[in-house]
Amino acid sequence: MLRIQLRWSRVGRVCLILILGVAIAAMVMPAWAAPAKKAKKKKPPRPALPVQEGAVPQVKVVGVDPALRSSAAVSARMIDRLIAADLARNKIQPNKLATDQQFVRRAYLTLTGAIPVAAQAESFCRKSAEDKYQVLVDQLLGTPAHASHLYNQWADTLRLMDVVPEDNQMKPYQEWVKESLRDNMPYDEFVHEMLTASGHVWDNPAVGYTLRDSGMPLDSLNNTVRVFLGTQIGCAQCHDHPFDRWTQKEFYQLAAFVSGNDYRKMSNADLPQMMSQRTPKKMPAGGWFYEEINFDSPEARLARVLYRSNRYNFVENPKGQLRFPKDYNYSNAKPNDLVSPAVIFGKMPDLGNKSRREAFADWLTSRDNPRFTRTIANRTWKQIFGRGLIEPVDDMRDDTVASNPELMTFLEEELKRLDYNMREFIRVLSYTDAFRRQVTYDDLQADAHYHFQGPVLRRMTAEQVWDSLLILTVEKPQYTFEFTEEFEKAIDLTEAKTPKEILEQVEKYRAYQKLVNDGKKKVQYKGQELLPASELRQPLPDSHFLRQFGQSRRDQIDDSTLDGTVPQLLVMFNGFVTHMMLENGSVVYKRIVSRKSPKDQIDAMFWCLLSREPTGEERALAMAEMEKHGAAGYGNVIWALLNTREFLFVQ
Repeated sequence: MLRIQLRWSRVGRVCLILILGVAIAAMVMPAWAAPAKKAKKKKPPRPALPVQEGAVPQVKVVGVDPALRSSAAVSARMIDRLIAADLARNKIQPNKLATDQQFVRRAYLTLTGAIPVAAQAESFCRKSAEDKYQVLVDQLLGTPAHASHLYNQWADTLRLMDVVPEDNQMKPYQEWVKESLRDNMPYDEFVHEMLTASGHVWDNPAVGYTLRDSGMPLDSLNNTVRVFLGTQIGCAQCHDHPFDRWTQKEFYQLAAFVSGNDYRKMSNADLPQMMSQRTPKKMPAGGWFYEEINFDSPEARLARVLYRSNRYNFVENPKGQLRFPKDYNYSNAKPNDLVSPAVIFGKMPDLGNKSRREAFADWLTSRDNPRFTRTIANRTWKQIFGRGLIEPVDDMRDDTVASNPELMTFLEEELKRLDYNMREFIRVLSYTDAFRRQVTYDDLQADAHYHFQGPVLRRMTAEQVWDSLLILTVEKPQYTFEFTEEFEKAIDLTEAKTPKEILEQVEKYRAYQKLVNDGKKKVQYKGQELLPASELRQPLPDSHFLRQFGQSRRDQIDDSTLDGTVPQLLVMFNGFVTHMMLENGSVVYKRIVSRKSPKDQIDAMFWCLLSREPTGEERALAMAEMEKHGAAGYGNVIWALLNTREFLFVQ
């Protein structure tokens, strides 16, 4: 069914959507753009979209090294040879090379998470240089949008949230993840730092990884092994794994490395315990805080939130030792016995003078760990090509075989050669002919091997749809809006010792909130913040566009979905996103009205939304619609293009 729907003639597809568009145009579309022949000229409305004043803060991103370009090309050719050999063995023909229009759109969506600006797509397609594909890849890998796109992927995998239980504030952790991705921190260091960080989250933000599941060391261990080693051992938490070789004893031996963390610490002993109480009835008689500050005032409530953040936003290395559960029912150990740390595969790390957490992180991120490198290489391959060499990416077993074992081995060795430089690794994958080929439209069975005759057709993620709509609406999407240093000043109560000092800290926090909120107000449309997905609340409410399009609640690992739903159709047909890009001041509006002839305006619409020029038939259909319905016809054409599968799919 998918093949048939996507291979309709463009004429038939546009005709069908235009018919729907005409029927509801009066209700859906505002009148704007160049007038039709018989339409009266109207004075353009006042800009409904915010005009950004001043320079947008520049975000520095570490790109790829020009000196490594030739070696990246050599590695890319090796990948293509390994794919070609696999296709030949299986008597499969590779897909044809994509057109320049298809490639530029795919490259932007894959590497930056959004469609290109029309001028960027047109400029690329007009170039004739043979190396323009590699040049484009290098440019995109050094943009803030690339780091933002990586963050969206990791936010889903790491289940990043603004606040987790016990009022743990995760903003410093989120900003640390963003900064690590912008700086291209080597992947093994990135993981190792998260697993070993200790202290308060504003002093050492990487502790946010452990705080995400504070007080749940066994669940946290299961998540860690699943994310970074591509292996699921959770069933062995309660009993021997029914479908894999892991035993409950092995699970507890591994958990012994990371159990016993201290998550609760008062940073200032002078702060009264009464600050954590919720009602005056529980307050000690004569408590100074109760006497000098109205307990039910907004200031007092906010002070208690900050107090709890200081009390719980803390991780200290394990001190206690793990014991087997009271209901342990196997003969290889006894209930309540102390558990000695041991790894589930590979070489046992040397504890020496290191903490158990440090030894665990050394083992997990080791080059010799048989699944650490393989897991991230496979995850990254899936992000670029739409499907992993091993599926699912987080359920590897001893008998798991990649669809192309030789290629899997090469990718692992390549990542080690690059010292886990993920920017360079993505560059290698994006340099391949395989990435330049047309997509495969066939539905693929979840358990079937795919031999990569081309990337796999897939729908945009929720974040890609949202950020692409911003490209059509806002001139310069803004990044890093949370002002990390200001947050650290606002949340830290370590120096507050008196009611007055506590209230001063409350005012600092309020000033921080105002700083952030005032900045966001500059990029709003009808109450909706027009910021990249990476800069919005984590997670968003169920009613938000991103949630409607499948962004996860961040409760489960990689829990986002690409499934289509009726609410998605409705919001694309008549939601605020349709209106905002047609307002005076939007990117699309300004580009179209700058074109004098209807033909050029139609071309601008197609380049803006689909990154290509229209066919002769499409241009004629659009022209007829615009002549028949005047100014509203312009909106109808854009609305039709926005609701095509060509817009929503990465082809």
